[in-house]
Amino acid sequence: MVAVTRVAAAFRSGATELRRTPLLLGLLVVAPAYVIYLFTAVAPDGPAVVHVSGESVRTTLPAAFPAFTTPMTAALLSGIAGLFLVGTATRADARLVVAGYRPGEVVLARLGLLVGVAAVATAVSVGVMLTAFDPERIALFVLGTGLTALVYGAVGVVAGLVLDRIAGVYLVLFGSMVDLFVFQNPLATDTHALARWLPGHYPLRVAMDAGFAGTVDPLDVALSLAVLGVLGAVATAAFYREVRLS
Repeated sequence: MVAVTRVAAAFRSGATELRRTPLLLGLLVVAPAYVIYLFTAVAPDGPAVVHVSGESVRTTLPAAFPAFTTPMTAALLSGIAGLFLVGTATRADARLVVAGYRPGEVVLARLGLLVGVAAVATAVSVGVMLTAFDPERIALFVLGTGLTALVYGAVGVVAGLVLDRIAGVYLVLFGSMVDLFVFQNPLATDTHALARWLPGHYPLRVAMDAGFAGTVDPLDVALSLAVLGVLGAVATAAFYREVRLS
């Protein structure tokens, strides 16, 4: 019970630190509307073919663009949040450890905070998307988008621990866009061999299958969770080491 109380207190401390980062809060509110609406606005009226689950689904460009930019936006926001979470929490974590908190309790609170931010990024992004596109299976689309956000949230944490803030922002920004917008683009007729080895492949595939085909391969969900588990373990280990050394 004491451990739960400490984790909750550390969670509140981290949330307070994030509230003192107006740039991040602004991004959570403004970025989804800006990115998704921008891509929807520039999409020319016309037919499109989306390649999902080994089949081709006919749709329109104004529907396809908001669909695949939604997971990308949620991933970008979560990645930057993970990056900022590391940067803003270091001193606060050190104070908590000095006050008697175990490193594991602090890390658990920070990971909980990251999950919360990813959930907010997912909810806001999907909410904006629903004004322009109605997925076939909304619950599964949210699942795929949330998994994409969590995967890149873990990437952001690792980037924040091994790189300085500017380099980390560039990595998250360009890494997520190259992965999700270039290699995983469902409008592309051919998928590059490297695509399936990138972190966004399986979770984005879940989202796109749910959005356009209405069916999701359970193996894709399992592989998405496996990717998240690996990256989450790396982020947790790196975070734990940082807290112990702080």
